[in-house]
Amino acid sequence: MPFDPRPMLPGDAYDAARRFAEASAATLAPLHEPAARAAELATQWAALLELGWPGMLVPEAQGGAGGTLLDLAALAEGAGSVALALPLAACCGVAPTLLAGQDALLAELAAGRLQPCVALAGGITLEAGRLSGRALGVETPPRPSHALLAVEDALYLLDLGTPGAAFTRHERIDGRLTLDLDLQGASAQLLAAEAGTSVARACDLGALLSCVEAVAAMGTLIRQTIDYLLQRQQFGTALASFQALRHRVAEMYVAWRNLTGLVQAALREPGWENIAFAKLRLGEAGRFVAEQAIQVHGGMGMTEELPATRLARRILMAEFEWGDRHVHAARLLAAA
Repeated sequence: MPFDPRPMLPGDAYDAARRFAEASAATLAPLHEPAARAAELATQWAALLELGWPGMLVPEAQGGAGGTLLDLAALAEGAGSVALALPLAACCGVAPTLLAGQDALLAELAAGRLQPCVALAGGITLEAGRLSGRALGVETPPRPSHALLAVEDALYLLDLGTPGAAFTRHERIDGRLTLDLDLQGASAQLLAAEAGTSVARACDLGALLSCVEAVAAMGTLIRQTIDYLLQRQQFGTALASFQALRHRVAEMYVAWRNLTGLVQAALREPGWENIAFAKLRLGEAGRFVAEQAIQVHGGMGMTEELPATRLARRILMAEFEWGDRHVHAARLLAAA
């Protein structure tokens, strides 16, 4: 029986984001050279800036949309259903949360003139008023202008063109762009001397949006897996008729539904505990669904061109964004 996952946040925002992601995936599919893919992602990011997505959480007084968490989550769900390879959580959720109260910077962010990557996981130290150290695998927009850095309890804004700042770009297995940031005595603007609470809140928002994207990707992946089983035949019989495969898909569906319930609860009450439970479950359910989908597809599941492969990679990477299952399990245990 065909399966069509129902979105958690249906509406115009979800539909628009899904159409944008579908067009993005179609354009990227025939490109294999990293430089060509990066150039195309830059073009798509420019289009996304024109749509005003980075300003979704920015107040109208600073040129943003003045939207809510659910508005941004709807965009994330629509984009996640096709595994859009652009940093929505970091640039549209985490960055404006970190810049709350910085009216001039929020206006620059909403206008697309400020395009920061966000490095909050440590690795950077402050020595004599200058920043040194390395931050690896930082998710980034295609052409970042700045970096938002958490150093000890403080928050800094670093111009990536400043002396002492160097970075190397990479492409992750899910097609997203990252950079390795190397600082050697770089100067940066201090935004807040005591930003621990703000950084923690921003990280939780990033984790929640990653869960939303992953849930959407899992629903699409299950749909594609069922479609494959209905169409593919072996010995003149559709694979969907094999009981073992039907049971496998049923287990995938249960894992997805359980995670969806946790994410919906976190969207209703976005306290850190609800987000941590959802992120913890994502690490388990996401890996199970991704691995089972690839196995059910058989040899086809190992091909680069198969959309299911791209979705599976996105789901696997979502676990490690804004704290993996071990980080959130430790938080919950400490609170208990």
